[in-house]
Amino acid sequence: MLRGIQRDVCAHCECPIVDPTVQVVHGALTYCCANCSEASEATGSGSDPKALRHGEDALRCAHCGVPIVHEQTMEARGDDAFCCSNCAAMADSMAEHGAGAMGGPGGSARA
Repeated sequence: MLRGIQRDVCAHCECPIVDPTVQVVHGALTYCCANCSEASEATGSGSDPKALRHGEDALRCAHCGVPIVHEQTMEARGDDAFCCSNCAAMADSMAEHGAGAMGGPGGSARA
């Protein structure tokens, strides 16, 4: 199956889409948010030679690394910024599974 054809997974970062209110659909491709949609579609500079530059200090998603250019969908968890609620939920899920694998809060994987 082609990446992005699956409607419940982002075509850019492959994050599960659990919050459809921020998703963007372009034909057969579905993105978790406008930030991933823009990053995926920014393949050339066209007439603007600076179109693909976001600066070294650009705010980026802690999950997928996409530059956050649409702050309306941004979410934060502590010091981490996420491009949307879908990437934030993915990070929350990974943290929960990571804590469980480590023996819970304060646990250790070492014997």
